Amino acid sequence: METVTLGLEWFLNPDHIPFYVADERGYYADEGLELEVWEPPEHYETLEMLAAGELDFAITEPIHLIPERAAGVPVQGIAEFLDTPGGIQYPTNRGWETPADLPDGVRLNYPGAPEPEGRRMVAAMIRHAGGDCSADDIEPVDRGFYHTDALIEDDADIAFLAFHNFEVVESRHRDFDTALWELDDYGLPDFSRLILTASDETLDTEPDRVEGFLRATRRGVETTRDEPETAIETFFERNPEVREDDPELLDAIAADTVERFTADFSQATEMYADLAEFAVDIGLADERVPVSAVADERFA
Repeated sequence: METVTLGLEWFLNPDHIPFYVADERGYYADEGLELEVWEPPEHYETLEMLAAGELDFAITEPIHLIPERAAGVPVQGIAEFLDTPGGIQYPTNRGWETPADLPDGVRLNYPGAPEPEGRRMVAAMIRHAGGDCSADDIEPVDRGFYHTDALIEDDADIAFLAFHNFEVVESRHRDFDTALWELDDYGLPDFSRLILTASDETLDTEPDRVEGFLRATRRGVETTRDEPETAIETFFERNPEVREDDPELLDAIAADTVERFTADFSQATEMYADLAEFAVDIGLADERVPVSAVADERFA
């Protein structure tokens, strides 16, 4: 057996169910592979580790891949496996219908605050909705990824980037009703997806291993879609610590998440093209990255 190390994009959670299903069912073993999962201590960017050969594959989001590639990190997307609505999380009891209704000085929780990029994205959505807003009109709040906590505890009015299968489910579980203004409804590329990535070197020298890894992973996604309850049970049996603090919440998140996996592994090239341009506009990248440099479509 050859060990392959998969770097996660965040802490272990139901977004990663198919990998454990594939491992439990022996799909990786069928390809001569033994899966090892690396969990970052924080929301750590794994792409430089991937490029350096410290990981074989890594999960990331397009909004991270584009700037890294623009900065010269030699990695590419090879498959999209999850597509979930994402956008601005807002309380439904404030009377706001669109982002244009947000007041001047609205308090925004986002990772990386007070850096301007998160505020620039939200300001662009406000302007698309008909409002008059710049990043300077938004007050940054730094509660990291604890979006729902920031809203419930009144540290922030809105939060970004939030996901339906996590923050919206979480807030409703906590009897605090929120909803999302989704990215593509308000002029932003729909980058709320998880993708698998590999280094240019791996793609050039070991395409057979890439294909084997993806075949096994695809089978894991297909099994998860076909047998969602069994897949969820497998994941939590393998990782009981994920569920121990709030079993009811994690069950709800998992039940929502399993419907959002996609097994065709195709990548949204039009989204990548739009995102590459948008990343330059908001200062995430110095130059526009061609789609061919970020998405290797041989394996879909």
